[in-house]
Amino acid sequence: MNFRRITAFSFYDFGNSVFPMIVVTALTSSYFVNHIASSQQTGTALWQLTIGIAGIFIAIIMPFIGNIADSQVNGRLKYLRIFSLLTVLSIALFYFVLPSNGFVLIALIILFIGSVSYEASNSLYNSTMKNCSENDLTLTSGIGFASGFLGGVIMLSFLLYYLILPDQNIFGVSKINQVNIRFSHLILAIWFLIFCLPLLYFCRIDQQNTSLKSKTSSKIKDLIWKKTLTNTGKFLLARMLYMDGMIIIATTMGIFGTTVMGLSIGKILLVGILANISGALACYLFGNFFKDDKKNIIYTLFLLSLVVLLISINKNPDLFLILVVIGTFFAGPLQSSSRVVMAELTDDKDQGFGFGMFTFAGKATAIIGPICAAALTYLISQRVGLAFSIILLLSGALIMLKVSYNYKS
Repeated sequence: MNFRRITAFSFYDFGNSVFPMIVVTALTSSYFVNHIASSQQTGTALWQLTIGIAGIFIAIIMPFIGNIADSQVNGRLKYLRIFSLLTVLSIALFYFVLPSNGFVLIALIILFIGSVSYEASNSLYNSTMKNCSENDLTLTSGIGFASGFLGGVIMLSFLLYYLILPDQNIFGVSKINQVNIRFSHLILAIWFLIFCLPLLYFCRIDQQNTSLKSKTSSKIKDLIWKKTLTNTGKFLLARMLYMDGMIIIATTMGIFGTTVMGLSIGKILLVGILANISGALACYLFGNFFKDDKKNIIYTLFLLSLVVLLISINKNPDLFLILVVIGTFFAGPLQSSSRVVMAELTDDKDQGFGFGMFTFAGKATAIIGPICAAALTYLISQRVGLAFSIILLLSGALIMLKVSYNYKS
């Protein structure tokens, strides 16, 4: 096992997790909704719409980018550098977004560019996993995801307790004009930059060029369909379904906790921190001791479905907090093992294209699940809307049963 490469691979996840966890979900989204948009309702809709459009855009283009990256000598690493640095720049640019309605469009443009570059960089990052791990992909992926969970928690905790919440923060930055919130983005950008450098510039990854023998559209068809769904096609369909379910859970849980369970924002942030620590621990444990990634996906989907069912019928706020932590414990290995299965089902020379399709499967229909859940929430209740995710999770698990996959012991 190449310790240097695995460390560099894990450091990247340790750094890049701040974008989805802090920029998209927590700090920046809150800043936009409460201080830039004309109203919270409008701000939330615009933020979610921009992320949705960016997701559809990257789903369409990522197989093409991945295929081009595969065709060039060290192309995956070259494109990874470009999109990683573009993500770092996008995060830093939020410093210049003032708390004024006049900056709505600018903020959304930065969000769109950052979201697209992040998803592209994350896909290309995944495609380097086989280069960084010589034999134990499950452990490498688990350590990477665990590092990502911990990195986001450490940085979020640091920003909250040393820069955002105190009247006098350690940097002496003013709270006037939300300067402390905006300054946080410079710290986030530097954090991401520092931890992505080892993989981008100090870790040797040899990738030979392969000629573009066929168009990307032809490769897509051959990958997923040969008179019937191919083995990889079945896996991508399963991922498409259970990722829609995961998106419902991720986008609903915070709102569910505050509105249905009556929890304070402080408790929601606390459970978020504990849940991410739980996810990190699970990724490390599964990576070390549970090597059959197909079974990991199926088992975690069934267990996660049970947790969501309990959450949807539970009326005890304290039990809700415990269930969220338990749910994240299974959600972490689910994502980690999914990455391993995709890497193993894809030829070494096509890792960029393969993970481009992996990204497509996770983003192409990402808006459908939340729309169905929203309709059920509006027509019946928030509990039913959340419980709809169970159908998607179990549907993905049932299709995964038909995926032929032999793990390497």
